[in-house]
Amino acid sequence: MAVKKSKVPAVKKAPRIKITGFAPMTFKDHTITQKSSGRFEVVNTKGKNVNGEEKVKLLLDAKVLKGSFKKEAAAPAAN
Repeated sequence: MAVKKSKVPAVKKAPRIKITGFAPMTFKDHTITQKSSGRFEVVNTKGKNVNGEEKVKLLLDAKVLKGSFKKEAAAPAAN
């Protein structure tokens, strides 16, 4: 006969912080985590990964990435 083990109340664990010190950021419509490779992952509420320009926009808005935008060339002065 199998012995029943008493159930221990579940303890909510703190979010796992990677070596880089980045804690997962949860927002209303997406979550930002850092992979073990150091890259960032953005997942929407449906569990689908967000990629491309939308991902970059979300990371910039969350101030996870610093933008390096190219300066537009100054228009030549007309004489």
